[in-house]
Amino acid sequence: MDILPIVNDSMLVLHLIGVGALLSGFFYQLKDWSAGMKVNAGIIHGAWLQLITGFAMAGLIPAIGEESINNIVLGLKSIVITAIFFIAYSFNKKEVTPKWVVPSIAGLTVLNIIFAVFGPIVQAS
Repeated sequence: MDILPIVNDSMLVLHLIGVGALLSGFFYQLKDWSAGMKVNAGIIHGAWLQLITGFAMAGLIPAIGEESINNIVLGLKSIVITAIFFIAYSFNKKEVTPKWVVPSIAGLTVLNIIFAVFGPIVQAS
């Protein structure tokens, strides 16, 4: 029994939990839409989890099988999750957050989901 597919699947589960944390952090802040939403702990932890597990899964792809990597989609997803992380981290401790911050994080999260669904990272050889 090979352990790498189990590790990869575990990373995928954690990656999906990170998406849930990012989006639930956004939905939790919707009540403060007019006053300005804050970057809460769910958003920060979701961004960390997405960043770490995404790069771990990308590193595991060559070790698991014969598939080829779609570098364009992998690059786009990496740019988007890095932007999410840095926006969230930059505004984490601020008392007054610009109104664009949390909706932008949610929009970038949805964009990352779109890239994952319509542009798979792994292509069959």
